[in-house]
Amino acid sequence: MGEAAPAEPAVLLRRVTFPVAVAVAAVVALAWYVTWASSDTMMVLMVPATIGSTDLGVFFALIVVMMVAMMLPSALPMALAYHGLTRLEGGRPTKPADVVGTAAFLTPYFLVWGLLGVVALLALMALGLVGSMFTGPALLIPAAVLVSAGLWQVTRTKEVCLSRCTSPMGFVLHHWRSGRIGAMRMGFRHSLYCIGCCWLFMLVLFVSGSMSLLWMAGLSVAIFAEKLGVRTVLFSRVIGVILLVLGGLVAATGLVAM
Repeated sequence: MGEAAPAEPAVLLRRVTFPVAVAVAAVVALAWYVTWASSDTMMVLMVPATIGSTDLGVFFALIVVMMVAMMLPSALPMALAYHGLTRLEGGRPTKPADVVGTAAFLTPYFLVWGLLGVVALLALMALGLVGSMFTGPALLIPAAVLVSAGLWQVTRTKEVCLSRCTSPMGFVLHHWRSGRIGAMRMGFRHSLYCIGCCWLFMLVLFVSGSMSLLWMAGLSVAIFAEKLGVRTVLFSRVIGVILLVLGGLVAATGLVAM
């Protein structure tokens, strides 16, 4: 039992049917395409002098699409766990899985990430950390964000949240709520654990990565790797070391530029 639990996400992914795999791949590919096609729009919306309430709505929608591109693969094992349990009645698979319920489970996950993106943008704007090039001592801010993200990888909060994300069946069984509203409540709780794992990755993307597709791809691979449930602690520590090294390099570059 102790050996099976860590590999649970990988086991669930191996059970994905070909049509489901194709559908998920198509959704992720489309989300990446939209993210790429709207990258210039995203950068314009991050200029404090031009953003308004309508722009925030567009920014929220683009962040949601970006999160689908980056996070759907890592969220898939949890969705599969929920989807499988909707077939059960009295502990036996006696009915078709609830596709609409699974969608209701996933929807809050991406909406909460979109809301977090808007909150992060407004907070960074208030601090003057977007819309302009860093100069002087502010050159060290991207390095500080990278180092903070690296250190977060070894915190107890990160460990607890990641343990929930890498145990989909345990999470779904423990937090089960019946009905579509219950599915949304479960999805909301799942999103909070995921934010606990990855909120500093979002900050890295905003401040250090300049919302580039390369950074998005790198972070999405890192998130998927540590949520796969195989050697979770090792992957998390390796990601932390990489972030610390990048932070050191960015700090050195900033100091030279100053």
